[in-house]
Amino acid sequence: MSVADVERSREKKIFPTLIGNDPLRSRLGEDILSSSLSHAYIIDGKKGSGKHTAAMLIAASLSCENKDSPHHALPCGECPSCKKILSGKSPDVILVKRDDKKSSITVDTVRELKNSVIITPNDTEYKVYIIEDADTMNVQAQNAFLLTLEEPPKYVLFLLLCENSGLLLETVRSRAATLRTEPTDREKISEYLLNRCDNSEVRERANELKRTSPEEFSKLLLLSDSSIGQAVDLLDEKTRNPILKNREFASELILAMSDRRGAEKLLALIATASGKREETVEQLTLTQKALRDMTLIKRSDTAPMIFFTSREEAASFASSFTLPDLMFAYDAIAETKSSLSGNANVRLTLINFAVKIKTRNNKGN
Repeated sequence: MSVADVERSREKKIFPTLIGNDPLRSRLGEDILSSSLSHAYIIDGKKGSGKHTAAMLIAASLSCENKDSPHHALPCGECPSCKKILSGKSPDVILVKRDDKKSSITVDTVRELKNSVIITPNDTEYKVYIIEDADTMNVQAQNAFLLTLEEPPKYVLFLLLCENSGLLLETVRSRAATLRTEPTDREKISEYLLNRCDNSEVRERANELKRTSPEEFSKLLLLSDSSIGQAVDLLDEKTRNPILKNREFASELILAMSDRRGAEKLLALIATASGKREETVEQLTLTQKALRDMTLIKRSDTAPMIFFTSREEAASFASSFTLPDLMFAYDAIAETKSSLSGNANVRLTLINFAVKIKTRNNKGN
């Protein structure tokens, strides 16, 4: 086997437990295998998109005892070093988190990090600092971190995990390569939940849900918002049921909006709403997603759905609306959400929304 063939074979086995994220996998695999890993990376992506998993796999890969073997995955997950790191027991992989009682990573946390950086690794050649919610570092903390980030000891690797790397100072972003995790398609999320997850309890719950309620399992995949972490959380009924209830309200809201005979149905539905601001905003946001699907279904045969589980269902709902109707409803909901964010009375704001829809329907009759 040629050197090129060996490298291609190894590339196929890089981070085998990381779902999707092929560009990130390819970039990091190349850097690790060629010994050209940067001293710092920003890993940017929404919650549950694989940032923490990728960080742990990087840490394990650096110390994997089978790293140079073309016959093992990277990391192999089998050697003592891999097992220790991936189980969270290595003193050389340090998780840096914000205090539970604080909204940001403070300068005190960064000072502790700086003091520990000068201590050489215990078990391996590297110390890997995984800074979770790095984009919550306040300005003081970021400025205090700059020099250490720019010139760390050779044995140190920084991994800054962010949901919005744009919140980091430009001076911080310029000192680290930025990688982004990607949304995971529903088929891959389904395959992970049903077959590939290391947690047997998660697999059992996913398979049970799909067996007993395939429609609800499909809704779970939609609600996951392309996030494996969110999908796992939604397997818990206590997390899933309130969202499903809000989805049902959104569907009923659309049906009430389609009634051209008046606002009675709409007002009756509003009367059943909880009146809780956060819940109402979530219901309106879901309604906007449904309206988005209904708009696209009138324009395209291939646009992916983000609310409805099937194109047929979206088309059925959309049949009662014209495109201008859908656009008007979407904008009316946006205005209603804006009013609610300004602390307006929830029920009065919803009644004003119903009046707008009724006025629109009357003009169309």
